Amino acid sequence: MRYLQHFDFYRKNNNESQNSSFLSGIYKAISLVVFMAVFATFANAQTTTITGQVVDKTNNESLPGVSIIVKGTTNGITTDMDGKYSLNVPESNVTLVFSFIGYQSQEIATEGKTSIDVAMESSTTDLDEVMVVAYGTTKKSNLTGSAVAIDAEELQDVFSPNVAAMLQGKVAGMHTSTSSGKPGAGTQITIRGKGSLSGTTKPLWVVDGIIMGNDDPGYSPDDIESITVLKDASATSLYGSLAANGVILLQTKRAKKGVSVVNVNASYGATTFNTGNFSVMNSQELYDYQKTWNPNVTEDVLNTDTDWMNIGTQTGQAQEYNVNYSGGTEKILAYLSGTYYNETGALKGYEYERFSGIANIEVNASKRLTIKANLSGNYTNTYSQEHSTYNMFTYMPWDEPYLPDGSVLDPRVDSGKEYLLENDKVWYGRDENNYLYDLQYNYGKSRGNNFRINIGIDYKINDWLTFSSMNNVALGNGQNESYTDPRSISGQADRGRLYEAYSFSRTRFTNQMLRFKKTIDNHNLNAFVAWEYSDYYSDGANATGKGVAAGLTVLNATAEAVGVGGSKWESAKQSMLVNLQYAYDNKYLATASFNRQGSSSFGPNNQYGNFWSASVGWNLHHEDFMSNLKWVDVLKWSASMGQVGNAPGGFQYLGYYAFVAQYNGNSAATPYQKGNPDISWEKVTSYNTAINTRLFNRVGLNLDLYYKNSDNLLTYVPLPALSGYNGIWMNVGRVTNKGYELSVTPEIVKTSRLKWNMTINLAYNKNQVKELFEDKAYTSGNVRIEQGYDMDSYYQRIWYGANPSNGEPLWEKVVENEDGTESTELTSDYASATLQFVGSKGTPTYTGGILNTLTFDDFTLTANISFVEDIYKYNSNRELFDSDGSYASFNNMNLADGWNRWEKPGDIATHPKPFNGGVNANKNSSRYLEDASYVRLRNVTLSYRLPKVATDAIKVKNASVYISGDNLVTITDWSGMDPETGALYPLSKKIMAGVKIDF
Repeated sequence: MRYLQHFDFYRKNNNESQNSSFLSGIYKAISLVVFMAVFATFANAQTTTITGQVVDKTNNESLPGVSIIVKGTTNGITTDMDGKYSLNVPESNVTLVFSFIGYQSQEIATEGKTSIDVAMESSTTDLDEVMVVAYGTTKKSNLTGSAVAIDAEELQDVFSPNVAAMLQGKVAGMHTSTSSGKPGAGTQITIRGKGSLSGTTKPLWVVDGIIMGNDDPGYSPDDIESITVLKDASATSLYGSLAANGVILLQTKRAKKGVSVVNVNASYGATTFNTGNFSVMNSQELYDYQKTWNPNVTEDVLNTDTDWMNIGTQTGQAQEYNVNYSGGTEKILAYLSGTYYNETGALKGYEYERFSGIANIEVNASKRLTIKANLSGNYTNTYSQEHSTYNMFTYMPWDEPYLPDGSVLDPRVDSGKEYLLENDKVWYGRDENNYLYDLQYNYGKSRGNNFRINIGIDYKINDWLTFSSMNNVALGNGQNESYTDPRSISGQADRGRLYEAYSFSRTRFTNQMLRFKKTIDNHNLNAFVAWEYSDYYSDGANATGKGVAAGLTVLNATAEAVGVGGSKWESAKQSMLVNLQYAYDNKYLATASFNRQGSSSFGPNNQYGNFWSASVGWNLHHEDFMSNLKWVDVLKWSASMGQVGNAPGGFQYLGYYAFVAQYNGNSAATPYQKGNPDISWEKVTSYNTAINTRLFNRVGLNLDLYYKNSDNLLTYVPLPALSGYNGIWMNVGRVTNKGYELSVTPEIVKTSRLKWNMTINLAYNKNQVKELFEDKAYTSGNVRIEQGYDMDSYYQRIWYGANPSNGEPLWEKVVENEDGTESTELTSDYASATLQFVGSKGTPTYTGGILNTLTFDDFTLTANISFVEDIYKYNSNRELFDSDGSYASFNNMNLADGWNRWEKPGDIATHPKPFNGGVNANKNSSRYLEDASYVRLRNVTLSYRLPKVATDAIKVKNASVYISGDNLVTITDWSGMDPETGALYPLSKKIMAGVKIDF
C-alpha cells in the first residue's frame, strides 16, 4: 500500500516535472540553435570557400562523385552530377586531395585561391579496374581466371526482389530463367552448362566473403556495390567442392571516408498479366469448333460468355522503398540501409512483401587494427488465395461463375443446384465445380526471417603481412500455414483441416587468414594461407489436424490429429587454403591455388579432397614491340586449368534404416539406404583460355574458350530386389561441357553531350554425356540420359501431324529390316510408335544479351535485351486444351499462327481431325515439344537528372526521376504465354515510376 501511495505521489509530481522538462527542453534547443548560429557566423569569418569543377582530362567530361578532402582532416565533399563542388576550408592555404576510382589522385595547394578547376587523368585502362575475386580483390589487368564484374547501376534496371533475376543477359555463359511470374518466385542460374546427374547445378553465392549457399541471398539492389561471377577453376578453386557450378560474389556497399550522404530511392508501379501468344476460345469460338465434331452441343451455350481469365487476373501493384545512410571519418565508417518491397500478383489473391536491412561498420581502431562488423537480415511474408491458372484456361465460357445476387455459383452446393434446375441450365465443365467457391474460404500463408552477423578484423603485422579473421553466424526461421475451411467443398470430409509447419536453421562460418603482399623492384607477390570451417544445423516440425470450427486457425482447436512430422539435419566442412599470385613488370602473370577440404558428407575412406588450379597471363600491350600499335590500348592473353568438386546434399556413404514404420505398436526399422564407404567427390576439371583487348580506346572485346570435364558423378545404381534395397550410390558418370563466350563493349557515340555505350555478350555451350554405369541409359520423364547425347535430350514418340488422306494422327515408327538395317514408317497407332531421341534438348545452345545506355545531357535511356536460342520445352498444358476432342468439357486454345486443322482429304495440317472422345493424339509425344527460344526486351528505363539549380532550390545534393518498363516485348514461336517460365504463370509486364534523392 505504501508503494502505491509513493507511486501516486510520484505520478502527480512527475506530470509537473514533465511539463517543466518539456519547457526546459525547448529553451535548451533554442539556446543551442542560437549558439550554433553564432558559432557558424564566427567560423564562417575564419573559413574560405573554394569552388570549382572536376573534369576528365581526355574528353573534358564532368566527373560526378569525385572525393575532395582537406589533407590531414575529415573535412570533405564530393562533386555533384556536373562535376562541380563548393568546399569550406579552415584557412586560405591548405592542400586539397582529389580522388576518384580509375583516376590518378591529385594533391593541390590552394595558395589563397578561391576557384580551382581540376582535370583528372585516367590512372588505368579498362582492364585495370579493381574487382572483387575469391577472398580478395585484384586489378583486371592482373586477373588470370575467367570472371565478370557487374556494378550496382547495371543491376537496378529490372524490378525484382531477387538479385538473380537481375543478372539475366548480362554475363556471357550464364543462363538465367525464372520459374514463374509469381512475386518472389525463384530464379534458376546455370553457368557454363550442367555438370551433375544427381546433385545441384546452381552456383555458389558468397556475400562479403561469407559463403551463403546455392540460393539467392535476398539483398536489395540498393545495398549492392558490385557482383562478380567466377566461371573457371582458376577463379573458383579456392571454394573447393562448393564451386563446381561457378561462384557469384556479392559485395555490399561500404561508406567512403570524408563523405556523408542520405539516399532515398522510391519506386511504384503496376503489373499486368502477360498472355503472350496464348488465348483460349470465347463462347462463340468454342461453339463453332465443337459443332464440327460434338453432336451434343447446341446454340443454347451462346447465352453465356464468361471470361475466366478476366475474373482471375488483375492490375497488380509493385513498390519498393529504400533509405540508406553512408558516412565516415578517419576512425569510423558506417553504411546503414533499410528496404521495403511489396508486390501483389497479376494473378489475383497473392501478395509478397519483404523487409530487409543492412549495417556495415568499419572501425580503424589503430594504425594496425581495423574492426569490421556487418549485420543484415530480412523478413518475408506471403499470403495466398491465388486464383487457379489451370481452371482459368480449362473452364468453359458457357458456365456462369456467379449467381444473380453476386455469390459464387457452384454446381455442388444447394444454391447452385437450385439455380441451374430452376433455369433449365447445366454446368458444362468436366469437373463440375467452381474453384471460386473454395477460394473464398481457404488460404495459405508463410513468413520467414533471416538474420546474419559477421565480425572480422584486419591486423597489419607489418607493411607486407596482415592477419584477417572473419566470423559469421546466420539464423533462419520459417512458418507455413494452410487452412481448409469446413464450409468449403474440400473441407467437408474432414470438417475443416489445418496444417502448420515450423523450421529453424543455423549456419556458422569462420575464416582465419594470413595475407602476404610484397613488391621488390618489378616483382609483385600476393599470397595467403587460411583455415576455414563451417557447419549447418536445421530442424523442423509439422502437424495436421482436422475438425475445426470456421475461422479458428490454431492446431489446439482441431478435433483430431491427422499426422505429425519432423526432421533434423547437421553437416560440416573445413578447408585449408593456399593462394599465390605473381606478376613481373605488370607483363607476366601467374596464379596458383590449393584447397584441401573435408566434408561430413563422405566417410573416412574419402572424407578429404584436394582441389587446385594454375593459371598464367601475359599483358602484351606492355611489351616494347607493341608500342607502335597506338590503336591497341590493351591486349592480354590468359590460360588456366584446375579442378573443383561437387559434394552430395546428403550422406550417401552411410547405410541406414528408416524408423517410419510400426510393428505391434512400436517403432520399426526398415532398410532405407545401402551404404558405400568408397563414394567420393564429383570432380570437375576445367580448361580456359582467353583474349582480352581494347581497341581505339573505344571498343573492348573478350573471348573465352573453355572445356569442362565432370567426372566421378554420383549416380543411384539400381540393385536386385533380393538385396532389400532399391539401389546404391556410386561414382560412375561423366559429362562434358565445352563452348565459347564473347563479349563486345563498344562506345558507339562519345561526345561532350551525347554518349551511347553498348555491351553485347554471346555464349555457346555443348553438353554431352560421356559415361554411365555399365553404359546403361535411363529415362526420366521426357528426358533420356544416354552416352553421346546432351543430358537434357528429349526421348519421345515423334509426331508427324495429320494424315492428309483421312486426318488421323501420325507418328514415326522404326522397323528393323531383314538385313538388320532400320527404316522408318508412319503409323496412326500410338502404341506402336517408337520411343526415340527427337533431336531436341531442354537447355539452350546460345544465350546472350545486349545492353544499351544512351545519355544526352541530363537524360539517360537504357535498354536491356536478352535472348536464348535452341532450347525446347514440353508444353504439357496443351494435352488438356489442344486435345482434338479428347475433352469436350474443357475449353480449347486458339490455334497459333501457322497451325491449322485437317478438314478434308488432301489437307496438309498440323492438327488431326477432331473427334468426340479423341483419338489419342494428345498423348505424350513431340507434338507438344516446342521451340522455347526467345528475344526479350527485358527492360527499358528513361531517367532525368535534375539540374543543379533545381537541386539547390529543394536543398538536396542530387535528384533524378525515372520511368521503367519490364518484359514489354517478347519475340518467340512458343505458343504459350511465356517461353522462359514454360508454365501457365508468365512473367508479368511492369510499368514503374521512381525517384532517387541524395541529401
